[in-house]
Amino acid sequence: MPNSPPGPITALVLAGARPGLDPVAEAVGVPLKVLAPVGGVPMVERVLRTLEASRFIEQRVLCGPSWEMVQAQAFLQELVETNQIRWVAPHQGPSLSVYSFLEQAPQDLPLLVTTADHALLTVEMVEYFLREASKAEADVAVALVPYLLVSKAYPQSKRTVIRFQGGGYCGCNMFFLGHEKAKKLVEFWVQVESERKHPLRLIRRLGWAMLIRYVLGLLSLSDALRELSQRMGLSIKEIILPFPEAAIDVDTPEDLVLVEQIVRKNQAYTQGRQQGKLID
Repeated sequence: MPNSPPGPITALVLAGARPGLDPVAEAVGVPLKVLAPVGGVPMVERVLRTLEASRFIEQRVLCGPSWEMVQAQAFLQELVETNQIRWVAPHQGPSLSVYSFLEQAPQDLPLLVTTADHALLTVEMVEYFLREASKAEADVAVALVPYLLVSKAYPQSKRTVIRFQGGGYCGCNMFFLGHEKAKKLVEFWVQVESERKHPLRLIRRLGWAMLIRYVLGLLSLSDALRELSQRMGLSIKEIILPFPEAAIDVDTPEDLVLVEQIVRKNQAYTQGRQQGKLID
């Protein structure tokens, strides 16, 4: 099995804004949620830095915010003008943004898709996911974390849980699209995006038999993805991550407080270790 993913990998960072006032942006006084600071650094910048540090990522593409907003943010404007990142216009919703990108730039596959509010994203998470997706030889890979792992580490965090036989899972806002036919799944994503917070409606699209099995607790994650793979005519695999933080993005002001606490704790731990080494 390969020890590293097929390259080069393009990373697409979704940074568009939903209509209306965002409670996170409003809470900290920034024009967009992705500009909310965590550890003193805007979330979108944290994500871009993480991807830059990964040896598996060759180029970074920022989808959103608007061009006017990019020009208003000095760090984003510099990244674009110096060709460190590419910028593409966002569309209405994440799925349409990804679909439009694949239509315009199919040569950029394979593609890692993540979001600019994934403030706790680390190089370790990215490279673990891409290595495992490569080993699985999947057309599409989806990163998930067992809910029990998340709830044990961060019981105060409220996450959307899709419950299957054997346990529930939380999404991580990380997807690997390996081949052009992965666009079929993105088209499906466009259809179900409005139902992302309603697992029952999502499962119903796989048929009533699947829905009944899900309601009775008899549907496994592997069975659901196998059925979806057959219907789509491609291979979709789950990649289970061992990092509870991978499931925590910033959807609410409470999420932002939690993420800030985690970052400060990690920084204190790192500083403590460095000081310990100096003493040694």
